Amino acid sequence: MEKLAVELLTLIAFFACTDGGPTGCTLALVSKRIRAASRPARFYSVALFGSPEKIEQFLSCYEAERARATEALPRVRHLCLSLFGKGLDTSGGSSTPPPTASSRAVPGPLSAGQPMSRAEFFAAMQRRTQHWRSTQDNLDEHYNRVVPTLIRAVAADVKTLALIQAQWRCASVVRCAFPSLRELTVVGGDPTFLPFAFVPSGRPLYPALKRLHHILAFVQKDVDMLNWAKHAPNVTHLRVSRVDYHPRITVDSLNEVISETASEEYFPHLQQVMIQPHPAPPPVRANTTAHLAFRDFLVYLQRIKERAKVPVAVLPPLEIPKMVPGVDPHRMCILRVKHEWQERIEADGAGCWEERPHSHAMKSQAQQSH
Repeated sequence: MEKLAVELLTLIAFFACTDGGPTGCTLALVSKRIRAASRPARFYSVALFGSPEKIEQFLSCYEAERARATEALPRVRHLCLSLFGKGLDTSGGSSTPPPTASSRAVPGPLSAGQPMSRAEFFAAMQRRTQHWRSTQDNLDEHYNRVVPTLIRAVAADVKTLALIQAQWRCASVVRCAFPSLRELTVVGGDPTFLPFAFVPSGRPLYPALKRLHHILAFVQKDVDMLNWAKHAPNVTHLRVSRVDYHPRITVDSLNEVISETASEEYFPHLQQVMIQPHPAPPPVRANTTAHLAFRDFLVYLQRIKERAKVPVAVLPPLEIPKMVPGVDPHRMCILRVKHEWQERIEADGAGCWEERPHSHAMKSQAQQSH
């Protein structure tokens, strides 16, 4: 290692720093020479989870390393960002504070005892709701400070982005574009910090985007594919997971942009579409209204497939694995998205673009996290 040219060491570092950050941090601790040689690649891939504080810590380190660079600046090329904070309990641990004297007086969800009456139960639930709102308000305020700064810092250079949104109520609009972004996975609707309504017409936000994957989970928000056709005109691969009949604008606009008889030419370079329906209703002996509606929805998706201008794969409905004690289902989704994002970085693997039910990946990630 001591005899290799600095340029070769830097190149090796780029191949090594594909795990979201740990390898880059480790290389920086080896020696001064390795730290300097690996500095351009240290933030090649970054995965940020858990809390707004981690985003702040990353930004502080990132800016410091860029200030120290004398030649090639460190740049974030691949980013996986989860906006589930501590208040949403993604780690499996409890985020609730220890019970106070007043909370011990009335047993409930925030205390060790069980409610002894209907009044005690509703009082405990009210305290829990107030605690959740207070925690969420603090998270929203903190995220509204750090997320815009992060996005502005990486938007110009990032090539792949996995964005896992939650109940974050965004109060800021980040006025920027993603000129280099090739692959985008969004969980929970359109990016809340970059609404299409604030963007002038004729200026695509994602001009280089090739692969777009929407996972309609956590928060059921409208996803208008007509907007994406305007702002990501070069998409070649489109996937929509956990799609439901409601909101109708999502499934209707999806049908419009891939239909062979569409009124306009949307996604002119489109090559493949993948659709995965939401989970089926629980099995029962008799067909219920929910089962009949779900069956009609599957028939509707098949009709979309038959009328499409490109090959469409309608995958089996998402299967929710049995709950494992101590494993948060939100965490399982986050781990699966991170695994597929990392797979695409490391060896240009299939990731989510392989025709396989996501339930198998979710089970595997649940076993690893457990």
